[in-house]
Amino acid sequence: MKELIIISLGVNTLESMTEQIKRYVGDEVAIRGYSIEKGVEEDFKDKIVLLTGAPILQHVAAQVQGAKKIIVARRALSYRHIEKLFMLKEKTNVLLVNDTKESCYEAIEQLKGHGFHSLAFFPYYPGISSYSSCAIAVTPGESRFVPPEVSEVIDIGNRQVDITTITEIMSELNILKKAGMLASSEFVSEIIELTKYLSIINRKLDDSNLLLTMIFDKFPKALLFCDEKGQVTYSNEKMKWIFEGNAFLDVHVTDLFGAEFDIRTAQYYEEELFQLRNNTYILSVDKVENEKEVICYLIELENYDNFKYVDQVISSKINSGKFIARYQFAHIHSRNERMNRMIQLAKRMAKRQGSILIQGESGTGKELLAQAIHNESPRSNQPFVPVNCAALSPSVLESELFGYEEGAFTGAKKGGKRGLFESANHGTLFLDEIGETPLDVQAKLLRVIEEGEVRRVGSNHQVPVDVRIISATNQNLADKVADGSFRKDLYYRLNVLPLDTVPLRERKEDIMPLVHHYLNVFTQNNVYHVNEYLDKEAADFLSLHPWPGNVRELVNIVEYMVNIKLPKQRMGLNDLPAYFIAEWKSEEPQTELKQIKPFLSAEEQVLLIIYQKYGIGRRRIVQELENRGLSIGEGKVKLILEALRKKGWIEVNKGVRGCTVSQRGEKQARKIAESATVAEEAD
Repeated sequence: MKELIIISLGVNTLESMTEQIKRYVGDEVAIRGYSIEKGVEEDFKDKIVLLTGAPILQHVAAQVQGAKKIIVARRALSYRHIEKLFMLKEKTNVLLVNDTKESCYEAIEQLKGHGFHSLAFFPYYPGISSYSSCAIAVTPGESRFVPPEVSEVIDIGNRQVDITTITEIMSELNILKKAGMLASSEFVSEIIELTKYLSIINRKLDDSNLLLTMIFDKFPKALLFCDEKGQVTYSNEKMKWIFEGNAFLDVHVTDLFGAEFDIRTAQYYEEELFQLRNNTYILSVDKVENEKEVICYLIELENYDNFKYVDQVISSKINSGKFIARYQFAHIHSRNERMNRMIQLAKRMAKRQGSILIQGESGTGKELLAQAIHNESPRSNQPFVPVNCAALSPSVLESELFGYEEGAFTGAKKGGKRGLFESANHGTLFLDEIGETPLDVQAKLLRVIEEGEVRRVGSNHQVPVDVRIISATNQNLADKVADGSFRKDLYYRLNVLPLDTVPLRERKEDIMPLVHHYLNVFTQNNVYHVNEYLDKEAADFLSLHPWPGNVRELVNIVEYMVNIKLPKQRMGLNDLPAYFIAEWKSEEPQTELKQIKPFLSAEEQVLLIIYQKYGIGRRRIVQELENRGLSIGEGKVKLILEALRKKGWIEVNKGVRGCTVSQRGEKQARKIAESATVAEEAD
């Protein structure tokens, strides 16, 4: 029987190559494999020897001296295993791990030959004296050699013998006519599969480009992208319309916006008024960059008519008397002690004149509270004027707050316009989303509050105003002060009387009364009791849900129920929206503290899980502990829950969110989480 000797450096490569060759030669050829790793002692005189790489020859020179034929394999990377490489960012540092120095450099050259020029490859092999530290390693089937500190390993599989080497082997064995057809058809098949794969990628890319083009063309502003040198690379339909259908081929931004338009300094434009082709636009330029380089610049143009439209809408609201506070404290009901303390505090603040800053999560009723404060104040018969600071661009916000004179800018209304400060004179100005106010507007806002006078845009005349400021935000303004995005002096002016709203998850006794209230709102008072609408399981779920969207989320769910409920039906848990109940069904941990910390007791772990899940059932607690590496039976968990309940840290009820953390337990859980973080960092 014909015989073929295969010699490799390691066992992995040997097994992979033997399997591949055997597919082509079948049972007609006996294959014997040897690895330098295990030692090669035999003499291969008059044998056909296949070496997996040229460096192996120096290790077995004596054994193969009398060989009939020595073939050094030419090897190629398989496209099936390199898809992950396409996901890496350009210029990513990558450690190329292989069994020898020569094979490392050979694999690097092959990857570059396959088009991966943008990645920075650094070799690593057993015995290397020093190497570059990289977070990602790529290896052709030699992951056992990857250094332990590498966090991500991409195994692209053992390199395969290429078709030219297969042909040479079959020729030497004199089986080319018989087995060559199989080998060639397999390689042709692989080329076809690769072509299909690339075709699919190209089709997906075309689809993505089409989708992006549609999105950009539907965008309300005119968009234009250019490179670092100012050469235009893309524009949407609205931008082309401004320039009368210009195709933007080989066009520089100076050709469009004027010779003085320097893209390097224009990046600082933000909501600037810009004259172009006898029209006025609001211009913004953004620099798009990653950690190391500028990718492109984005130029946005918006027709100034949009500004005038906003002006007309707001003026219409002022003139029609829509800026009247509708809500009073009588509209705010609660059974929660903390909530009632907040309401009483707000009532006392309402009688004073100091600025109020309401802070709290979205959906906790900050504007409702502001209106109630106004109606409880000595200014209740005067205007209540709200403005959302996040909804208007900086230039529009400034003119809306302070007003403008006739001719102050292109499109300014004849006779000018008074601003919201003047409209709120003797009344209350409610600044919602105050944390989103640009710094330049913050400075002017501070001046008005301190001086009690407002100056319209384009005017030198000061207009006295008597306005009480109520501000609201869902952000931590102290943090914004610390990072420089909010003025410290303005913060202290606004935060004279601080008021914090209470999230719905911390006032659980209010959940079902609110559900009942809004059921009647949407059914015109047709619901006598919640039990008419919900079975016990669904009601318990609503009571224990964490409500991240607060009352706004609750209103949304109630409206959903009213719209889909059938006559005489009592809605169950499965009748609630799928997204709403998906979280508690998920078996995946939803917290960063996924691994058990050895310095935390089982009791501390259970308390943390309940705290992090905003409520959870006993069986889910057992599953969560197992997910985190701690196996405790349900009986033991039941004892732990009883101990936590006696300490006053949790409340235990039936249902999927039966275990919830009390206010005392929340403080304890936070301490445990903080100590765990400190201990982990110390490790």
